[in-house]
Amino acid sequence: MSDSNNQQKKLYLNASWLFGGKTASGIFTAIQTVVVARMLGVSDYGLLTLVIAYISVLNMFFDLKVWETATKYIGTYLERGESDKTRSMIKLSYILDIGSGIIAFIIAILSAKLISVYVIKSPDAYVLIWIFSISLFIDTANSTSDAILRVFDRFKTIAFINSFQKFFRLIIVVGFLYADFGIKGVLYGIIIASFIGFSIRMWAVVKTLNESGFQGWLGADIGLVRDQWKGIAWFLGNTSFIATLKTGNEKYLGVIILGYFAGKDAVAFYKIASSVASIMNKVVDPLYEAIYPELVKFTSSNAIKDFKKMIKSTTKALVLIIIPAAVVMIIFAEPIINIVFGSDYLPATNALRIMAAAVLILKLTFWINPALLSMDRPGLRTILGLISTVFYLILMLVLSPTYSYIGAALAFLGYSILRSGLAFKFFHDALEDDKRRSN
Repeated sequence: MSDSNNQQKKLYLNASWLFGGKTASGIFTAIQTVVVARMLGVSDYGLLTLVIAYISVLNMFFDLKVWETATKYIGTYLERGESDKTRSMIKLSYILDIGSGIIAFIIAILSAKLISVYVIKSPDAYVLIWIFSISLFIDTANSTSDAILRVFDRFKTIAFINSFQKFFRLIIVVGFLYADFGIKGVLYGIIIASFIGFSIRMWAVVKTLNESGFQGWLGADIGLVRDQWKGIAWFLGNTSFIATLKTGNEKYLGVIILGYFAGKDAVAFYKIASSVASIMNKVVDPLYEAIYPELVKFTSSNAIKDFKKMIKSTTKALVLIIIPAAVVMIIFAEPIINIVFGSDYLPATNALRIMAAAVLILKLTFWINPALLSMDRPGLRTILGLISTVFYLILMLVLSPTYSYIGAALAFLGYSILRSGLAFKFFHDALEDDKRRSN
């Protein structure tokens, strides 16, 4: 069997572990969403969504999203056999991750009252923001921990941690709800589960590094990678910025804008539609996480043919899964919402149809981010994100005040179409540029 086929087999095995973990996690999260939405009702569920969205947006702007940079540089140093630099990069990644998380936590505490009055428009919501910001602080190092586990091929461990944390969170959140703790109970459950997940991750990372001969990374000299600080900073700046745009566009930015213009009920309907449509992410995200370290290895060894082959084969396999899933959501949107969430949420039916189409279009180009990063083109990815985000914001500001949650769904559809079209062009241009350089 060729090395390319072995790599492909390894990719699918790693993706399978992640898919299994994310499937289990998705099931637990879906059950939690249903229980929370039904027990809180439309208005309180909308308020909870806005609180979570604000903290997530804040985290989005101040968290450095270190995992992609950590994967790139730790993986590159490891592939080259530079053990001391690998340790240094591990330590630097944690310093950056934790430092940015602390800043986001402090700002969340200080801004809570203003956001409650002027954005969420619920004066007592600041207490909920204070509570939920604790989970932000606890989770701050998780992205680096997961990046390390990916680089060292501990995908099975990641799958277990994610699924266990979501299961534990489901149990404790439901328990708090039945004990009549309301929205605060949901947030307490999330905080406790975050602490458990953080503790298990750190134990797994320490164990993995010790087994791989990388003890003593806490005492590593980060000055060993000083010659590449400029490159690391450029890569990190671009990946952090684009991750902020991507997370905002696909999860929270629309929620905040919609909540401001249309209120909590509209947010609840949009959130339900988005949650159901995002089921397709449970298939795509494992492929993203598994393919990125492999693409880094291909580009590090200049194996461009294997690089292209992996992208083509994974995309073909993905199409066979997510197209039928999207068709089912579009055709059976009304019974899905009615049976799962109840008749109170039926207004979200058409929004779900639009969101399903949007997510399908967007995920067909899932490979563009890891491909451009592995090709050392973070700036090109940033340009792609900026153009599509500006377009999305314009659509949101035009459509959501008049058409509420349907307008928000249409804005996301427009964003998906533009971004996917640009993704093909940018990737093609990057490949052609590499060809000219090599000739």
